[in-house]
Amino acid sequence: MQEVNKSAFDTDGFLLVKDVLSIEEVEKLREVSYKLIEQDEKDGTFIIHRFAKNHIGCLTAIPEFKKLILDDRVIEIATKLLGAKPTFFGDGIMEIGIGNRGFHKDTTNRIDPNHPDWTEDYPVIRIAFYLEDHAIHSGGLKVRKGSQNTIKTTKGKAVILPTTAGDAAIFCLKTSHAGNAVRLKLAPEISLHNSLEKIIPDFLRVPEEKERISIFLTYGLKSGALDRYLEFMYNHKVYIKRIENSFYSQELRDEISKKVDFLDITKTYREYKSK
Repeated sequence: MQEVNKSAFDTDGFLLVKDVLSIEEVEKLREVSYKLIEQDEKDGTFIIHRFAKNHIGCLTAIPEFKKLILDDRVIEIATKLLGAKPTFFGDGIMEIGIGNRGFHKDTTNRIDPNHPDWTEDYPVIRIAFYLEDHAIHSGGLKVRKGSQNTIKTTKGKAVILPTTAGDAAIFCLKTSHAGNAVRLKLAPEISLHNSLEKIIPDFLRVPEEKERISIFLTYGLKSGALDRYLEFMYNHKVYIKRIENSFYSQELRDEISKKVDFLDITKTYREYKSK
């Protein structure tokens, strides 16, 4: 695994760490992802979110995803970038297909520069794994350099991250990012505006290597930022579905707590709703 450069992350708002997972691990996750969604379709336990099929249950209940969430390499990345033992609170997403293409931010507040999200530290990060090549193919992640310091999604140089299967792409929730980047055959490094990506004909674009499967894992430190993000989840219809379809046994809670500070969101959600 490549060295984790916290200085670059703090400056740019994102970081690409190469070769975190082996090709064998990637192929196993692809296999499990398809089997999971196939079972979800039979059970009716999935949703279509921004054109992608999403599992809405607890990823930590599935051995292969639990292994990834608690993997020493992943925890090392989160620890180095956050500066302390990370908190995991069940925000793990797996989706198959096309996600959100326009630049956006994942922080709770996206309009007020005087909001605490923008005036205080924000120790909440997302670690993304794309289980296919996007270094030379379309379909990858775009980010804007330094955009974690502004509420504007148009500020900061836009770059397409050259992720290969097994790499980890990490970004602060305040960083402007967009999925499903289109690479032009004649200028593959150029980041196109979302409106142009939608109309580029196939003969001008580099195709995707294979169907996009992405895994997003969120870690943070106990803070006002994390509290606000949890409240955001408690009031978001997609997250509510995930929370209500999750369950953490005592055995699972104990296992997770050995590797990270664990916050059982199913419990805190019930407490929030009972107020």
